[in-house]
Amino acid sequence: MTNRGALALAERLPRPTEELHDDWVLSVSLHEPGRVQPDCLPWAERGSVRGFFHGLLFERESLAATTNSRSDCPDAELVLRVYEHGGEVALSRLRGSFVIAIIDRTRGLAIVARDPLGSHPLFYAEAGSCVLFAAASRPLLNSLGVSRALNRDALADHLCSRWPDPHETFFSAVRRVPAGRRAIVSAGHLSLERYWDPMPDDRPVQWLTAEETARFDEVFNQAVDRCLHNGPTGIFLSGGLDSISVAAVAADRARCIGHNPPLALSLGFTDPSCDERVRQAAVARELGLRQYLLDPHEAVGPRPLLEQALELNQEIDAPLLHTYKPSFLALARRARLNGVQTVLTGQGGDEWLAVTPLLAADLLRRGAILELAQFFGALLRSYEVSPLALARNLLWTCGLRPLAGSAFHRLMPEANKSRRLERLLAGDPIWVTPDPELRAEQRRRAECMLAAPEPRQGFYVRELRAGIDHTLIAWDAEEQYALGRRIGVQFLHPFWDPDVVEMLGRIPPRLLNEGGRTKGLIRQTLARRFPELRLERQRKVQATPVFLSLLLREGLALAEAVGDFPALSALGIVDGRATGAFVRAHITQPSLKSYRAWQPINLEMWVRSHGGH
Repeated sequence: MTNRGALALAERLPRPTEELHDDWVLSVSLHEPGRVQPDCLPWAERGSVRGFFHGLLFERESLAATTNSRSDCPDAELVLRVYEHGGEVALSRLRGSFVIAIIDRTRGLAIVARDPLGSHPLFYAEAGSCVLFAAASRPLLNSLGVSRALNRDALADHLCSRWPDPHETFFSAVRRVPAGRRAIVSAGHLSLERYWDPMPDDRPVQWLTAEETARFDEVFNQAVDRCLHNGPTGIFLSGGLDSISVAAVAADRARCIGHNPPLALSLGFTDPSCDERVRQAAVARELGLRQYLLDPHEAVGPRPLLEQALELNQEIDAPLLHTYKPSFLALARRARLNGVQTVLTGQGGDEWLAVTPLLAADLLRRGAILELAQFFGALLRSYEVSPLALARNLLWTCGLRPLAGSAFHRLMPEANKSRRLERLLAGDPIWVTPDPELRAEQRRRAECMLAAPEPRQGFYVRELRAGIDHTLIAWDAEEQYALGRRIGVQFLHPFWDPDVVEMLGRIPPRLLNEGGRTKGLIRQTLARRFPELRLERQRKVQATPVFLSLLLREGLALAEAVGDFPALSALGIVDGRATGAFVRAHITQPSLKSYRAWQPINLEMWVRSHGGH
């Protein structure tokens, strides 16, 4: 269904004013944690304890019942009662997308936390004797005593695809409270501690049995239910297994609880390598969903898509991650015009349903050759990849090399570390960090990117843990939150529900690949639901050719407009002339290096938008 007039109207849709702007700042005194400002925030107070809440809280009725609260009491009061009944442990069981603060004057401490998986942003900065907290960097940067300087180290590392510190941002004075952590202010000190951890590193994983794994549908239904109780719903529906599974459950559960089924929002790519339009339309039709199926360029109108993508940098705390974001936002605006308040996605499926190839190292270490052969077959049947390339990646890159590194580490730990560090730095573009001091700092920071060479729970679990804490995961959530608030919708991701993550992290890889293909846990169910789509044989679609063709069409004009990267050059992050030459040489010759050509353009425009001139 397409309608240019309706899309144009959606572009002009007024932005909602209620709770749209996240310009609040919470100030906590380091030496008197009970003294907080401002009082105009929506605080709840009971005796010596105050509570603050911002965001979306799931399952309010259940929380109200267990705390003997009114069902219509404010969220801040409800959270305060949860704290009264169960303390800090009870707070870790809250679900939703939120920031909470508990000011306990009796204990002389302040607790400020974001939801377990960090779908709601939370940043902080120290200013004199106070710690300032906010949902975005800009309110902090506008506060007295907070430097607006950009973080040169982080900017340079980003161009080298390294993100060594999950706490840091691209502003020197602004830090992030990572997912699953809370900030504690007490006795003149600020500390951050992990309060939610689905795979604690100090004890073995309690792997689920096949019978326990059978409860996955129940847990996943619960996650989708939580998302459906927040007003009219849409779903970003691609042709992939993850979003189809969310759409199928959401359609069934919505009808079960008396809600309208979600509105299907689909981008249809015409490139044969990733054209899923027939499948997208068939799924929507089978589920009885109204659908907007638009070409990405049709969705954004006549202006170049990449030009609009770069403009979004003005409104977010880090450089734009996804080039097709303007097209998805256009779909979300169209949904907003239809009354949609929540848009679901299939994000998280790749992280938690797919099995990392580093499982190969664990299998080789155990001598499980048959399991390794089965794993190889599952990957070969699920991805468009040559058997030789897959064998090299699985057996050497993700298998023998990590094991050899572990052995070398036991014999010569310092030499092994130096070897790994040199390999990590070898891929840095030669046009990054002409400043010798900055380059030396990059080398020091790169050591933080070296994963444990002998993970106590194995390479598979190490990668799962890294996925939770990775900066790009937090960055992506913060980007979606900010841009969603801009148009008045909330993006929610059932596969990133804490209870789903806790369960999927404990399902053995062989059960995740049930049936001899990746994502077998959901693949077989979907194949039975949509038999004509042959999902049991579907392979992962890669959109690389589409992005490269987009760069070929629009990138050169942007490269010429950027010139020799004056903003990044002024900060000493790049050699502007060399960077410009590299970009112009590779932006018209689609290859893997084209990604490196887009990255400095995107970063240059973000820096210009945030005071770097």
